[in-house]
Amino acid sequence: MDFSRTFIAIRKRSMLGLFDLSLLVYRDHALNIVTLLAINALPWLAFDVLTLLLSEFGMSDYGQWHWKLLLLAVIQAQYGTMMITLYLGKAMFEGKPSISDTVSSFFKASWFSIWLHGFLRMVLPVTLLIAVGDSISTGWAVLLFVFGMFVRMMRPFVSEILLLEKTPLRKGKEGQMQFSNRTSDLHRGDVIAGFVLGSLIAVALTTMLAGLMFHIDQTIGLLGTLDLPIQYLYWPIAAWLVASYMAVFRFMFYINTRIVQEGWEVDLKIRSEGQKLERALS
Repeated sequence: MDFSRTFIAIRKRSMLGLFDLSLLVYRDHALNIVTLLAINALPWLAFDVLTLLLSEFGMSDYGQWHWKLLLLAVIQAQYGTMMITLYLGKAMFEGKPSISDTVSSFFKASWFSIWLHGFLRMVLPVTLLIAVGDSISTGWAVLLFVFGMFVRMMRPFVSEILLLEKTPLRKGKEGQMQFSNRTSDLHRGDVIAGFVLGSLIAVALTTMLAGLMFHIDQTIGLLGTLDLPIQYLYWPIAAWLVASYMAVFRFMFYINTRIVQEGWEVDLKIRSEGQKLERALS
């Protein structure tokens, strides 16, 4: 790992600068990001669609498809973009890691993410309650969705800490911070404001992208040629695509937070000089 060669300049940026940088990084790594999104998110989307098809309203009440599929996409998004986070962490110092290497590293990562995302962020409870489908279960799903989003707002960088920093869950080596202490230490300052601003941008982008899909559908007359209500998939597909961009933004926001709070750019320079010294002496 060469600390002197990163795919972005390590320096402090404004929030708008992070959004702009995220677009550039997404453009440069678009194929790998979209591929990893498909691998990571398609099982979730397939399960969601199958659940709604088999529910009590099935194919008869498409009015519920819009908001339920969108709600599920939002709550599942951080879990469904973990491979992208892992890829970006590797790409930071290694160029463009392969898809197979990223997927392999993902499945070797800590299974603690099942607890962090599946339960603390209410991904599994909300998904299962929506699958039940009755009004009471749906009401609870909405309440747990709000709670899960609140937890994400307070602790948005847990994937980065778990997958990239590999912070030990329990006491590690001497001087090494535990996961719980690390999350409390990192999530300070403007982290919440960044999450709120990112969420507003995500809503706007999802609306624009879904509107574009509906416009293309209307232009080519796709709806009239299919029996299945494909237009009800435009909202969740748009949401998942935006989630992949927001995963890039969250990674950039994480890097910027470390720069602001920890002087990470100085740490990397020191490590880089140490590597050069080691090579000179070897």
